Amino acid sequence: MKKNLKGTIKELFYNTPYLKQNFLELGKLRLYKTWVPPGHFYSPIPSLTEIKSKEDEIFSKHLTKKVSGIDLNEQAQLELFEEFSEYYLSLPFTPNQQENLRYFYENISYSYSDAICLYCMINHAKPKKIIEVGSGYSSCLILDTNDLLFNSSITCTFIEPYPQLLLSLIKETDKNKIEIVPTKLQSVDIGKFSELNAGDILFIDSTHVSKVDSDVNHIFFEILPLLNKGVYIHFHDIFYPFEYPREWIFEGRAWNEAYMLRAFLQYNRNYEIVFFNTFLELFHQDKFIQRMPLCMKNTGGSIWLKKISQI
Repeated sequence: MKKNLKGTIKELFYNTPYLKQNFLELGKLRLYKTWVPPGHFYSPIPSLTEIKSKEDEIFSKHLTKKVSGIDLNEQAQLELFEEFSEYYLSLPFTPNQQENLRYFYENISYSYSDAICLYCMINHAKPKKIIEVGSGYSSCLILDTNDLLFNSSITCTFIEPYPQLLLSLIKETDKNKIEIVPTKLQSVDIGKFSELNAGDILFIDSTHVSKVDSDVNHIFFEILPLLNKGVYIHFHDIFYPFEYPREWIFEGRAWNEAYMLRAFLQYNRNYEIVFFNTFLELFHQDKFIQRMPLCMKNTGGSIWLKKISQI
């Protein structure tokens, strides 16, 4: 009887998809030892219960036009906005894909505001080299802009350990014109980044998580210190005021790159904020509606920095 009951329970588990999935996930969790459970005050994963109890306080900080210890460089951002609004008039992209272009707005990961700011920044900086950490639809926009406005003269490197999406989006002829480095950022020769000069772009779309031997740690501790003066740096999925969207937190994303970046910028006179689209869209929405209205269809989350001095 006991043997039959055990067999019946086992059969029930493996024939009920929901129970089977949860049982297998529990087994995986047991294989990975954690010192404390998620949400514990010693865990890097936040307690959603605690966040829920003060969510209005946490997620209303964006209403204040101040981040302690950081110069938001607002006036210079607004001056650059005026320049961007001129480049905006020549945007070649459409919501859906065109036969002659790789990039289109209605994609799942790099849409209106972020894309428009990237197009405008390439126009503004006129780089000789672009290194992108990560890849995808942003890479398509870089390549289209390079072809249309720079006669393919910009040297483009894409560091991407999982290049399948990139390879599916680009043209066959691109493969001979660009460099794809199919490995983790931490394994790339650090000297490659010192080849970037004033006006060049380091475009970062990382794993967004600081942890032991992560790409985020490598960026802050190894790459940023050796960049030359005048290099532009982009970080994706950074929202004003260096906090993640409420819905992302409650769906379980425990990203922390934005907090690393905020700490990096505090009292840091070697880098300046050049363009922070969610900051400007929040406090100068009228300008975007009048001059760059497509940005408001998806306000994105990007910040652009520039290295202005060398230690």
